[in-house]
Amino acid sequence: MQTKLALETYKQPAELVSFEITSFIFNFYNHIWNQHKLDQIPSYYAGEGVLYNNKEFTTNDQIKAEIIKTLFHMGDNSILIESVTCNKRGRSNDWDVTANWSTTLLSEGDKTILGTTHFQICNAKIVRETITFTKGFLMGSSL
Repeated sequence: MQTKLALETYKQPAELVSFEITSFIFNFYNHIWNQHKLDQIPSYYAGEGVLYNNKEFTTNDQIKAEIIKTLFHMGDNSILIESVTCNKRGRSNDWDVTANWSTTLLSEGDKTILGTTHFQICNAKIVRETITFTKGFLMGSSL
């Protein structure tokens, strides 16, 4: 008996729902921050420009350099997502998203870092990202 495997192409729905945005954020943290798959940056960030911690970047290489700088201070520890809140903005695929997370710096005596990242997502791409470290970050606000 012979069977056929049908492959379906995922088509983005006309309107994203909160669950899909939450999945997008969890995949983003998993790929970029935990697995350091920086080649995946174009999958998550808008190509025409991103406001990242109040700095405007127009290329993925600029975003990559900023993420590498932060990863250097965080080491190989994973980021653990505590909560994700999604709020729809005016248009159907525009979202304000807040992710609360934590990580540990083993090199600093198991120092726990708590952070909040605010995202503005349009058409399943990050157009604005602001990271706030709420406890224990060594670099202060120099990001």
